[in-house]
Amino acid sequence: MVPTAALVVCALLLSACGIAAEGPPGGAPSDSVVVATPVTAIPPAEDPVTGVGTVIEKPDSPPELCLGPVRESWPVQCEGIALSGWDWTANPPDAQTDAGSPLTRWGVYAVDGTFDGATLTVTGAVSLALYDPMAEPSTPPAAPPDLSVAEWDAVEVAVRAVPGLISIDRADGADPLKVTVVHDDGTIQQWADQSFGSGAVVITSALR
Repeated sequence: MVPTAALVVCALLLSACGIAAEGPPGGAPSDSVVVATPVTAIPPAEDPVTGVGTVIEKPDSPPELCLGPVRESWPVQCEGIALSGWDWTANPPDAQTDAGSPLTRWGVYAVDGTFDGATLTVTGAVSLALYDPMAEPSTPPAAPPDLSVAEWDAVEVAVRAVPGLISIDRADGADPLKVTVVHDDGTIQQWADQSFGSGAVVITSALR
C-alpha cells in the first residue's frame, strides 16, 4: 500500500506540475520526478554522535537538546530531542530563572551520546565556549535538476513531511533545497535523490 503522504505528493507532482510518473534514468535530472516511499521516522545512529545546541530543562519536564532556533525570551524557549543522563552538576547551566519562580535552566553545549531515533543518551558534554571540533571534509553537491517553479514547490511540500525536520532554505532558483534534520544516516538523502534527482535536496544532519 502506498502511504497517504506519498499519494498526496504524487497528486501534487502529477496534476499541478504535469510531471511524468517515471524518474530519470540513472538518477539524472530531467523533467521527470518520482516520489519514493517516504521516510516515516528519524533514523537511529549506529555510532556515537555529537549535537551542538541549547540544553533546556523546563518545569516538570526532562532536559532536551534544542538543535534548531531558540526564541530569545526569558526564559528562552525551544523544542528539542529528549536527553537521558544529563547532569547539571557536571555541566552547570549558563542561566536559570530566579528563585521562587518555576525553575527553567539552560546552556549551550556540545553533547556526545548514542541516539536511538528519539532520545540522546548522554556520554559526555562540553560548554560550547570550549568546543573545538575538527573540520570535516566536504564534497561539493551535484548541480540541481532543471525543475519548474511549480515542481520546486512540490518538492518542498514533500520535504516538509520529513521526520525530524529543523529547517529548509533555498537562496535562489539556481540552488538546491538545503535541509537540516535531527539525524540522517543517509536514508533521508537517498530518499531525496531517488525522488527528485541528485542535487535537488541537500540534507544536513544536526547529530553527526
